[in-house]
Amino acid sequence: MTSLTFEEVRACLKQRFPLIMVDRVLEVELGKRIKAVKNVTGNEIQFLGHFPDRAVMPGTLIIEAIGQAASILFSLTTPAALDEREFLVLAAVHEMRFLAPVFPGQTMILETSIVKMMPEMALVEGTVTVDDTVVTKGKLSFARKTI
Repeated sequence: MTSLTFEEVRACLKQRFPLIMVDRVLEVELGKRIKAVKNVTGNEIQFLGHFPDRAVMPGTLIIEAIGQAASILFSLTTPAALDEREFLVLAAVHEMRFLAPVFPGQTMILETSIVKMMPEMALVEGTVTVDDTVVTKGKLSFARKTI
């Protein structure tokens, strides 16, 4: 599988409006990595308060975008391993660095790789670029939860 449309992305995620942070997937290497896109637009709800005079993409939502890319990779890699009430939730943020701000009108390229995958947890490494400049990088841990 090399790419996913927005509808296919939405089918992989539990999140819904206004928290879907992945617009499409460009590349997937099952069990290893994913490359996805988040188009940042000025009409997104977070920009009402972050910040009204100079909109900047919140770091927490950049982390969420990395996490959602990882979630899509997990759902494509291990669909039989999780029942419909189980999913991997964000458990910890490690060594996350914000190197440049992201503004409306820019496109974030999310590259997420699995560092370690075990039955009850996963560790991923994510890098976000805008126009070939690294804006954010770090690691996220996920744990299996039942809803």
